Amino acid sequence: MGQSSKRSEILKVACKLVSEKGASKLTLDAVAKEAGVSKGGLLYHFPTKEALIQATLDDFLNRFDSNTDEEASNNTKLNNGWAEAYLIETFEISKEDLEMSASILAAAASNPNLLEPMRQRYVLWQNRMIAECKDPVEATAARLAADGLFFCELFNFAPLDEKLRVDVLSYLQTMVKKREMKSGS
Repeated sequence: MGQSSKRSEILKVACKLVSEKGASKLTLDAVAKEAGVSKGGLLYHFPTKEALIQATLDDFLNRFDSNTDEEASNNTKLNNGWAEAYLIETFEISKEDLEMSASILAAAASNPNLLEPMRQRYVLWQNRMIAECKDPVEATAARLAADGLFFCELFNFAPLDEKLRVDVLSYLQTMVKKREMKSGS
C-alpha cells in the first residue's frame, strides 16, 4: 500500500473510531492499532491527534471542492456552473461523508481552532456565490438553505424525503442565476 493510500486509510479509521466510540476515544494508539500501522508509522503521517483531525477535515473539504469543480465543468445543463454545482454537491453528499463529517466535527469541537480552515472555506464559497450570481441575496439564501440541509442530514433533524429533496434543489437552482456580463465598449 502506497503512502497516499495508507494515509487515506488512517483518515478513514479515525472517522470510524469517532463515529463508533465517540470523539473522546480518538487516540493515536487506537487509530494505529485499528489501521494496522505502528505508532511510528502513524506519527510519520500525523504527528499529533490535532493534525489527524485537521487532515480529516481538510480531506473532506478538498474532496467537496474537487467534486464541485468537476460537476461545474462536466455538467453542461447548468445555467450557473459553480453555484449550481455547489448546491448539487451539497445535496448529493454520501452517507459515508455525512457520517465522517459528524465524526470530525465532534472531534474538532474539543478544539475550535481546528474549525478555522472550514470557516475560511465557507467564506470563499460565500464570496464566490456572490461574485458569480445575479442577486447576492438569492445566492446567499440558496447557499444557506443547502448548508442547512447538510446540517439537518448530518444530525438527522427532519431529513427530507427524496421527492422533496429534488424539488427543493430545483427551486434553489433557480435562485442562483448567473451574473450577466456587461459588454465592453
